Amino acid sequence: MKKIIMATILFGSIWGLLECSLGDWLHEYNLSVVMASIAIFLMALTRRHFAQPGMQLGMAFIAAMLRHFNPIGGCLVCASIAIFIEGVAFEVIWLIPWQKYQSMVMKMSMGVISFYTIYAVGYIATQILTPLLTAKFYLKDLIAVMPKILAGSTIAGIIGIFALPFAYLPLKIEMEKKLYYGTSVAITIICWIAVIAGI
Repeated sequence: MKKIIMATILFGSIWGLLECSLGDWLHEYNLSVVMASIAIFLMALTRRHFAQPGMQLGMAFIAAMLRHFNPIGGCLVCASIAIFIEGVAFEVIWLIPWQKYQSMVMKMSMGVISFYTIYAVGYIATQILTPLLTAKFYLKDLIAVMPKILAGSTIAGIIGIFALPFAYLPLKIEMEKKLYYGTSVAITIICWIAVIAGI
C-alpha cells in the first residue's frame, strides 16, 4: 500500500507540473486536447502497471490542487475542475471489464471510447461548474461551445487509438525498494518546487 500511495503522489505531482507548464503553453495555441490526452495516457499507464482502482482519482486530485495553486496561468478554477473530473471519468470507464479481452482491436476501441469520453466529460464539466462557482450558468453558453468540445473529443479519440495500446504494452519495470522511494520523493519535491515557483 505504501508503494501505491507513493506512486499516486509521484505521478499526480508529475501530472500537475505538466499541466502548469506544458498545459499552459498548449492552451495558448488551442491545443489543450494534447495535454488532456497525455494525462489520460498517464492514468492508463499507471492503471496497467499498478492495477489499483482509485489511484488515478488520487493522482487527479493532486494534479488539480497543484494546478489551482499555481501562481502563473489563467482560468485556474476551470483547469482544476477539468483535471479532477477527468480522473473521475477515468475511474468510471475503467469499471468496464474490458481488460480481460487482450486483442489489439479491443485496446484500440477502448482507446477511442475512453479518450473521447474523458475529454468531453471534463470539458463539459468546466463549462457547467465554473460558472456555477464563479458567476452564473447559462445553457446557451454551453450549447455555443459544444461544436468545439466535440471536435476536440474527436481528436482525443484518434490519439487514444494509438495511446492506449501503447500504455498497455507488456513492459515491466522493477526497482529496488530504497531506490524507488528515494527517487520518487526527490522527483515529487522537484515538481512541487517548480509549481510553487511558477516555472
